Amino acid sequence: MFKIKINPLWNKSVLFITFSFLIILSSYVLTKPNESAMFFKSIYDYFSINFESYFLIIGFIILLILIIIACLPIGSKRLHLEGRDTFSYFSWGSMLFATGLGAALLYWSTIEWTMYLPKSEDNTDVQGIDILTARAYPHFHWGFTGWAIYCLPAVAFALAIINKPSSPLTFSGILLKRQSGPFRIILDLFFIGAILTGAGVGLTLSFPLISAVISKIFMIDKNIYLDFSALLICLIIFGSSVYLGIQKGIKRLSNLNIVLVIIFLIFILFTGPTQYIFKNTIEPVGYMFSNFLSLSLESTEYTLDWTVFYWAWYFALAPAVGTFIVNVSNGKSIREIIFGSLLIGSFGCFLHIGILSNSSIYLYESGLLDSPQLISDGVGLESIIVDTVSSLNYGFYLLIFFGIISIIFLCTTYDSSSYILATAAMNNFKNEPSRNLRLFFAVMLVIQPALIMFLGGGESFKWLLVIFSVPLIFINILLIFSIFKNAIKSSKL
Repeated sequence: MFKIKINPLWNKSVLFITFSFLIILSSYVLTKPNESAMFFKSIYDYFSINFESYFLIIGFIILLILIIIACLPIGSKRLHLEGRDTFSYFSWGSMLFATGLGAALLYWSTIEWTMYLPKSEDNTDVQGIDILTARAYPHFHWGFTGWAIYCLPAVAFALAIINKPSSPLTFSGILLKRQSGPFRIILDLFFIGAILTGAGVGLTLSFPLISAVISKIFMIDKNIYLDFSALLICLIIFGSSVYLGIQKGIKRLSNLNIVLVIIFLIFILFTGPTQYIFKNTIEPVGYMFSNFLSLSLESTEYTLDWTVFYWAWYFALAPAVGTFIVNVSNGKSIREIIFGSLLIGSFGCFLHIGILSNSSIYLYESGLLDSPQLISDGVGLESIIVDTVSSLNYGFYLLIFFGIISIIFLCTTYDSSSYILATAAMNNFKNEPSRNLRLFFAVMLVIQPALIMFLGGGESFKWLLVIFSVPLIFINILLIFSIFKNAIKSSKL
């Protein structure tokens, strides 16, 4: 029988904050879904407008600092985690990539380009710099800056552990000398709240997509019961994975995921418009590199709604992703952690976007599937994504493959988040969280956000994301100072 017993090794404040946050948030959203959405949306509008430049500047600074740290002698310092497994570069890279993305990458790789396309009555009017911008922005949003934001907590935690192996992997654990008092509670609240809201956004996107895939394959109506079935399938998979642990569960699932993704993308590349994909991947990536500074720091019509949203999402997920990177990086150097995150993560995303996005644009330009028009007609984005995949050569079989990958992608992200929440609930990093504790957080991570989503308050998570991310801007500044402080200490060891 499943039981949770409080033991002295558990961080009671983390458990208390988790329960309190979920109960208060759920109660408010479930009882007043419309009011809560309006409330959070108003705060979101204020924060996104007034903190737009801060999101842009701090994101760029984080990328720059990490590159500098990697190039300095401190970059050669290796992370040694007592009692933790050492993974091959393939398994390590697979877990790193899969953990930071989830099914959201498949979602936005296929459809994001439509968000930057000017309104036009006919397809031939949209070309040149307009279509190039539409192709380039997804690469920018899923590229180096986002992965740098993920990586910053990983480097901060790694350097803290090098200096003090027993350091708790939470904001309070590395930023405060005293592990008690109100400041610890506040920092732990933002650590846990960020993970939960970041997960909530991913769930809001992923479950409707998986449900739409199942609906298309089996030709059944998409309804609330199908959504719950998709949720249950994913919960069973990633609950089992996190229960088995990193070596037996998460590693195997991540390795399987990366192999299936590679097969999926290569198949589309060579059975689809191959020359078109190659040509229209290289040019936008080149455009992104040549305009990287302006894309990073200049406000445009897309930064407020999209760049700010993406950076906020990465800030929210960074505590979980960064902590997980540390957990699987035993024996890796700081330099390997930084460049591994930036390069494996970014180029993996470029590959997804190059193939899936350009396949979708090809269908649009050929008149086979007018995605922008379908959006204007009010068709759901997940339905358009399903139609895009099924419109390609061997579409039915690709859609089955797409559904399997989406489920595994989702699971690899959320089993790592569950693992990290369980790790944060331990008083000492050296203490491995129990299986029951990991499974407990897996259930908590899914049930509450999913319940809110299905009862009409799912949009609130998007607004909560930015609300939680604004304080995280300043916490990340503190993490930067922590990195430099611990780097100086480590250089003297």
